[in-house]
Amino acid sequence: MKNTLLVAGLLPVAAMAASSSDTSPQQIVVTATRFAEPEASILAPVNIVTRQEIDRLQAKSVTDVVRTLPGVETISYGGKGQSSSTAVRGGTSSQTLVLIDGVRFNSVTSGGADLNALPLNQVERIEYVRGARASIYGADAIGGVINIITRPDAGTNAHKFSAGVGSRDEREASWSSSVQVSDVGQLKAAAGYQDEEGYNVHPVAGINDGDTHGYTGYNALLDYQHQLNEQWGLFAGGRWFRNKAQYDNSYDNAWGSQHQRSETWSDNQSYQLGGRYHQNNYQSELQGNFGRENIYNYPDGQSRSESQNQTFIRQYNVSWLHDLNLNDAWRLGAGVDWRREKLDDDSISDGNAYPEATHGRDNTGVYSLLQYQLQAWQAELSGRSDDNEEYGRHNTWQTGAGWRFLNDYRLSVRYGTGFRAPSFNDLYYPDPYMPGNPDLQPEESRNREVMLDGITGLLTWRVTGYRNDIDQMIQWAPNSSGLWRPENVGQARIDGLELEGEFDTGWLAHRLSVEFKDPEDRASGKQLQRIARRSAKWVAQGDWMQYSGSLSWIYQGERYDDASNSVTLGGYSLWDLALAYKPGADWKLNGKIANLLDKEYETAQGYPAAGRGFYVSVDYSL
Repeated sequence: MKNTLLVAGLLPVAAMAASSSDTSPQQIVVTATRFAEPEASILAPVNIVTRQEIDRLQAKSVTDVVRTLPGVETISYGGKGQSSSTAVRGGTSSQTLVLIDGVRFNSVTSGGADLNALPLNQVERIEYVRGARASIYGADAIGGVINIITRPDAGTNAHKFSAGVGSRDEREASWSSSVQVSDVGQLKAAAGYQDEEGYNVHPVAGINDGDTHGYTGYNALLDYQHQLNEQWGLFAGGRWFRNKAQYDNSYDNAWGSQHQRSETWSDNQSYQLGGRYHQNNYQSELQGNFGRENIYNYPDGQSRSESQNQTFIRQYNVSWLHDLNLNDAWRLGAGVDWRREKLDDDSISDGNAYPEATHGRDNTGVYSLLQYQLQAWQAELSGRSDDNEEYGRHNTWQTGAGWRFLNDYRLSVRYGTGFRAPSFNDLYYPDPYMPGNPDLQPEESRNREVMLDGITGLLTWRVTGYRNDIDQMIQWAPNSSGLWRPENVGQARIDGLELEGEFDTGWLAHRLSVEFKDPEDRASGKQLQRIARRSAKWVAQGDWMQYSGSLSWIYQGERYDDASNSVTLGGYSLWDLALAYKPGADWKLNGKIANLLDKEYETAQGYPAAGRGFYVSVDYSL
């Protein structure tokens, strides 16, 4: 069993970091450097969630999984299918880079990634690296990188069908099949369906009483890997999901009242083709990706074709990566990425067309990485240069060193820079009263970390202290004409301390984390919006005879819903319980109680989270 992370003296009240009892100390990670390497060789804090852990959690969405990770705060505007955002180490959702199979998923319009939109049945594992990684990945990797991996390991043979029902009239069914094709191929196919009547995600008394806001989603995936010979391999895949969700724009205030139940319809497709070469100490990967997303937002009762809010996003990515082991101590990496982002000409917001500048922007990034590891010492140095046709060239770099002063104890330090590119909405939002600002420059960050990790008895632990300074933050502010629009006016300093640990008691694996932050808006001296100063997480998982399950606890401290710190969001503790029973080799019965104590809480004012929920399902596996 893998134990990872926390201080020997950490109090039992502390809570979880993510990895599972099925991983080993030599778990392989691809996200930190873009090539596979043992977790122990990585200087940055890394957490891994396996498919087995996801199944024990009986998670209903990717957001359910990610929110158990250390340093993560999630903000949801309602239940399943509603938009959500993910903040890492006190940053915004746009300052966290989300990848799917190594390809950027962040939206070109909003800048962030909506994890609630992703189908969980396609996911094989999740890798999460904290700290600045812009010198490897480019824009937006300020707080960390979340890589959602859908591709199975070579040699996997597994087939699973699942169906279930639950609270709020939930119905779901999914199927996945991974099969080894002769000795040289690996094929995966998956499909899923979810439907839920939902609840009133934005209740306005006397205006929308009795409304419900539901969700329907469909998804499919096909992936194939083929090993031509010992040196050459090919891979190709296609992923599709379509979501339809209701939301609410109702209000009742001094300016009047309105009842408006609305709907969003989105269709996301992604296609990937690539090849790998490996010879002795050298390996290389070349891949291309095309993604498209069509989004419609419209009032309930209106047809999609009549919508005044239609967004048609197209993304093209090409990367060529290289990795060379120079000798037993030195490793060299390098690569080039090209990305084109665009909105189709028909994209409109409130009936207004986006300007021509959104019809395409290119970014070319070149990076290099040098790693050293010999006996008790580790070191790394990386740098990257991004050339964007909108805001010009931006350079980032990172360095770090580690010293294993005892066999099971390591001290490491890191320093890195990062940046967040303005989104299309930041630059060109076509609202005559709240327009975008084409003169924006990227946000810039400087991240410092010191980490101590080790193994003491049965406890594997990690303590990390960090400071992240973010300049030129993009915030809404009035210009000289009195119009509110995004401006480079903000500064933030986020100081944090993370305590993490993992240990086993009998057949139960416990994973813990506690975090203390001082997230300060340096211009106003206020606490950053919707970011808590304290959080804690605990997940216990295990398998015993024919039974398996998990018990998880998440605590988030008090936050503020606004930048002026005048609207308080209370702290909350959330418990989830999941149990499963296998009556035979092929069948498994699952039961989950989400929000076990029926806690009432909000992550955004006016958008209450779902109450207690009951879910049952059955799995048939071969």
